Amino acid sequence: MYEAVKTIVLTLLILVSIVLTFGLWTYHPKYDVLQNLQNDEYIQHVSVSNTQVDTAMIVQPSQLLFHKNRAHYGIVDEEKVNQLLKEIKKWSIDDFENISDTIPRGKFLSFLHEKERLELVYPDNIPIDVYRSIFQIEDKGVKNISFDRIIIPLGSKDEIPVYFILTEKQKVYRAIATDVSLSEINKLNRELEKYPRYFPYVINETKQIFLPEKRVTMSRLQYYTDELDPDKFKEALFSDPSFVKKDLIAFGEEYTDGSRLMSIDFLQRILLYVNPAAQTANRNEDQEDDNLIQKSIDFVNEHGGWTDMYHFSRWNEEERKVVFRLMVNNHPVFNEYGMSEIVQIWGSSDLVKYQRPLFRLEIPDRVNVPRTLLSGHEVIEELEKMKGMKKELIKDIAVGYELIKDPERDKMIILEPAWFYLYDQTWKKVPSDKQDVEKRGGNVSGLE
Repeated sequence: MYEAVKTIVLTLLILVSIVLTFGLWTYHPKYDVLQNLQNDEYIQHVSVSNTQVDTAMIVQPSQLLFHKNRAHYGIVDEEKVNQLLKEIKKWSIDDFENISDTIPRGKFLSFLHEKERLELVYPDNIPIDVYRSIFQIEDKGVKNISFDRIIIPLGSKDEIPVYFILTEKQKVYRAIATDVSLSEINKLNRELEKYPRYFPYVINETKQIFLPEKRVTMSRLQYYTDELDPDKFKEALFSDPSFVKKDLIAFGEEYTDGSRLMSIDFLQRILLYVNPAAQTANRNEDQEDDNLIQKSIDFVNEHGGWTDMYHFSRWNEEERKVVFRLMVNNHPVFNEYGMSEIVQIWGSSDLVKYQRPLFRLEIPDRVNVPRTLLSGHEVIEELEKMKGMKKELIKDIAVGYELIKDPERDKMIILEPAWFYLYDQTWKKVPSDKQDVEKRGGNVSGLE
C-alpha cells in the first residue's frame, strides 16, 4: 500500500513538472505593449516648459506688403501684423478654382502686384492642410496643393476673392471669402504713407523680392539667457530614460540608450538628438505623405519646446526636414552654428534628428545701440559686386539679427542687426562695406 502511494505521488510530481516546463517554454511576455505604455507616459508628463502654441503662431508671413497706385509699402510692426492676421482668420474661405490658364504668359508678376492689393508672403511653399489650421478654409475638395503667398484685393465688400499663389509653378487659385471684415486692412490702407516704401528686385519672370527704398535703422540688442535642463529633454526624448547612460565629453555631455544619442554642446549651447534606426525604416512609396510641418510643430509642443518665439522657416519634402527660426521684434535671427534654429528630420514615422538651442532669451539688457543699415538698393549693389554671384540662386533677402555670444559674459547674447540673403539653400550675411566685399568675394560663410 505504501509503495502504491509513493508511485502515485511521484507520478503526479512528474506531471506537474512537465506542465510547468511546457509553460516556461511557451511563455511570451508582452514587452512591446509595456514599452508603448511607457512612451506615452513620458511624452504626456515630461515638459521642458509650460508653453503651448498653435500653428497660426508658428506659420507666419515673412512679409506683409500693400501694393497701391504702383507703389509698394511694407508692414513690419508686429502688433499691426498680428491685428491684420487676426481679422483674416475670421473669414470663411471656400470655392477654390484654378485660374492659372487665364493669366497671359509674361504677365504673372504684374497680375500679383500692379493693382491695389494686400500680399502675404510666406517663407516657403506651405501645404493647404496647414493653411486649414490657420484660416477657415471650408473647401474640402482642394488637396495636395501648396502655396507661398496670398493676395487679397483692397476694397470694402463683405464677399471678396482671395488668391492663393504658388509662384515657382505660376499656379493661381481663386477662392471666395465671406463674412469679411476689412476694418484693420482699410485702416492700414488709409495710413500707408506712414510706412516705408519698398521696390521690387526682379529675379526672373516669376519671382521678385521687395526691399526697402531707404536705409533701415534697428537697435543692437543684448539678452541675458536662461539655460534649459538637459535632463528634461532626456526624459522627453528617450522611450525609457532609466536605461540612458550619461558620459562627459570635451565641451559637453552625451546621453545614450544604445540605439539613440543625445549630445549637449556647452560651447555653442546646442542640443542634438539622433535616432539612426528611424532613418532605415522602409517607407511605402505609394503612401500619402503626412503633414510634416504640422507634425513637427506638434512634436515640439509635446515637450514644451517652444521656449522663445519661433516661426516656420523652410522645409524639404524629399529630405523630410523642417526648420523653424528664432524671431525677435518680428525679425529673423541667424547664427552660423545653428543657435537660432530648431531643426527636425523625420523617418517614415519616427524622428531621426532633432537639433535646437539649449537656452532661452530671458531678460533684455537696457543698453540698445542704434544701427543704420544699407538701403535695399545698396544691398543689391553689394551682392552684384560679389565674385561668382548667380542672381538666379538668390531666393530671399531680409533684414535680421546675427546672434553672437558675448565673449566676456557667458550668459549674455548679442543680437547685431544686419542684412542676410538666402543663396540656394543657405542663409548668408551681406558684407557691409566695399573692403569686406572684395576680401570675401562670393564665399561668404553660411548661416544655416
